[in-house]
Amino acid sequence: MTFQATNPHRRRRAPSAFTLVELLVVIAIIGVLVALLLPAVQAAREAARRSTCVNNLKQIALGALNFESSKKQFPPGTYNWIDRYGGGATGPTEQDRRCWMHDLWPYIEQATLSAQFEAHMKKAGASALGFPKLDTIIPSAMCPADHLSPKLHTFWGGLDGLPTQGFSGNYVASAGSLYFNKALPGDTAVGAASSARQDGVYFALSKISPADITDGLSNTLAFTEIKLVEDTDSHDLRGRYHNPTHGGVLFTTLYPPNTSRPDRFNWCALKPPADAPCLQVTSEMQIAARSYHSGGIVNAARVDGSVAAISDDVEVAVYNQLGSRGGGVGID
Repeated sequence: MTFQATNPHRRRRAPSAFTLVELLVVIAIIGVLVALLLPAVQAAREAARRSTCVNNLKQIALGALNFESSKKQFPPGTYNWIDRYGGGATGPTEQDRRCWMHDLWPYIEQATLSAQFEAHMKKAGASALGFPKLDTIIPSAMCPADHLSPKLHTFWGGLDGLPTQGFSGNYVASAGSLYFNKALPGDTAVGAASSARQDGVYFALSKISPADITDGLSNTLAFTEIKLVEDTDSHDLRGRYHNPTHGGVLFTTLYPPNTSRPDRFNWCALKPPADAPCLQVTSEMQIAARSYHSGGIVNAARVDGSVAAISDDVEVAVYNQLGSRGGGVGID
C-alpha cells in the first residue's frame, strides 16, 4: 500500500464570497422592497392618525349632546363677543374668556379639571386666561396628524404671571356660514355685537337647542379640525381655548376646507405657513377648517354626533349651508 505525501505548503482553497455585482444586486432588491413597503407603512400610520382624530371628534360631539341633555341647550361658542375690545365695544364681561371647551370638560373625562376651573371662575374678576392649570393637555382635543400638537408655547403668557396662555387644541366649533362678526340680513347689530347673532350652533353667547336647528342635527356641522401655528413673531390664537375672544375656537363654512384664502382674525402669525395663511383684521373675521390628513380632507362632526370626511373640493354652496342651522341643504 502506498501513501501519497501531503504537501505542507499547499494552500487551502478560500471559501466563496459575494462578488461586488452580487452585493449590488442584493442591495438593489432590498431597496425595491423598502420602496414598496414604505408607502404601506405611511398609509397605515395615516389611517391610525385619522382614526384617532375621528374618535376624538366623536367624543367631543357626544360630549356636547350630553351637555345638551343636561342643560337643554348646547354650550355657548364663547361667553364674550368676538373681538369684544374692537371699536370701543366691550359687551358682556361675565365668565371672561370662557368657551364651549370648558363646558364640555365634565363630558370628555375631565371632571376633576372642570371642578377646579369652576372654582376658579367663581372668584371676583376671574378669567379663563388666569386659570392656574390652563396648560393642562386635553388628549381628546388633539389630532395626532398635526406635528405641533400639543401646543403649549405662546408668544407671551397669561394673566397673573402665568408663563403661557395655555393649551391650544385642534378642534373648533361651528359659528355658522358667515363671518364671525358680520350682521345677518336685516340685523341692526354691527361689529362685535353681531358675533352674538350668527346662523350656526356655536357663536358668541349662543344658546341653541335642537329645536332651533331646523335643518336637522344630521345636516348641520358642529365641530371640525384646524392646523395649529407656532407663536414665533406674534400670537396665533387658532385653537387657544383659554383666550377665545378673538374667534380662535370657532370656524365658519364660508370657504371650503383647506382653502388658500387666509383666515381672518386679529392676533395671528405675522409670517404664517403657506398651508395655514391668515390676516390680522378686526372685521369680517373667519377661520376655515384645515387638516394634515392625506387626500385633501378634513374630519367634521355633525350635531347628531356622527363624523364624516369632507373633501376640499366639496361644492361650496352645499358646504356653506352645512354651517347654517336653517339653510335647508344637507350632505350624504
